[in-house]
Amino acid sequence: MTETDLPTPARTAPVRDDHAWPFPLSTGGRSHVRLRLWPTRDHPGPLVIATDLMLGAGLINNAESLCRAALTEFGPHTVVVRHFPAWSMSAIDGEDVFDQLTLDDRDHARTRRCTEEILNLLGPAVLGYPGDTPPADISAGAAAVPPQSTHIARALAALLRLHETRLIERRPDGYPTRTGPVAEKDLTPLSHLKLGTEALRRLAGFLAETDTDPHQSAAGAKREHRLGKIIHILQEQTWQLGILADELAAEERS
Repeated sequence: MTETDLPTPARTAPVRDDHAWPFPLSTGGRSHVRLRLWPTRDHPGPLVIATDLMLGAGLINNAESLCRAALTEFGPHTVVVRHFPAWSMSAIDGEDVFDQLTLDDRDHARTRRCTEEILNLLGPAVLGYPGDTPPADISAGAAAVPPQSTHIARALAALLRLHETRLIERRPDGYPTRTGPVAEKDLTPLSHLKLGTEALRRLAGFLAETDTDPHQSAAGAKREHRLGKIIHILQEQTWQLGILADELAAEERS
């Protein structure tokens, strides 16, 4: 163990990187974090870093729920670290923040800042959103563009925000009484349909690139066939959404 009680990772790259790990909330429902897990050399449990996706109350009010879920899934000796990326509202002076989370005997979360320790253990690659790369001049070429995983994770985080809720009212004793949407609706019906149509069209194209038969097996060939049917249905539904949008646009013009 280090002097700061953080275990030494057995490797610098995580063995698990879940861009939208769900965990239950004490108030009901669930939230999501980007979860990365490292095995450790000198500690009976793994090191887990949970990156806040800024969904609802995020990891400030849900720290206890996150700790309980991580300890339940990964074992009682799991070391849980909360991460606020530089772009999030909870970051300090535009820099990433890492806090070690523990539960006391009253099941309340206790935090200890460990940003420098995490950077010393895992290096700068642990910063930012999944796959982020430092800003680069346009002359740097394609190598400066974040990988595909970055963009799909951001898209997923944005979609989660469409349906997640946040606490907006409590009683004097702290009991939650009202929730509201994380993302307020501001789309006209026509824009709603047009954006949804384009998103579905591109998602169908993204799924069509999936190699479900990497080993050229009989089972893989069946998966390829099934995926082809799914893509065809998605494309048909995308076409139908486009027709709905055209009908609505024509009605508004008239």
